[in-house]
Amino acid sequence: MRLYHASTLCIEKPDVLHSRDKLDFGRGFYLTAMRDQAVRYAERFTRRGKEAYVNAS
Repeated sequence: MRLYHASTLCIEKPDVLHSRDKLDFGRGFYLTAMRDQAVRYAERFTRRGKEAYVNAS
């Protein structure tokens, strides 16, 4: 199964210890099996003027 994560960084290894508090499902490293969903989330970063990456594993 291929999993995707949208971020402002290229992620080599997930790090849940530096996750933000008060996310929808608590602290964690959020992944999706739907590439389109990750792309849409990455577009939120670009609309704010940030670089965005869709990491896959």
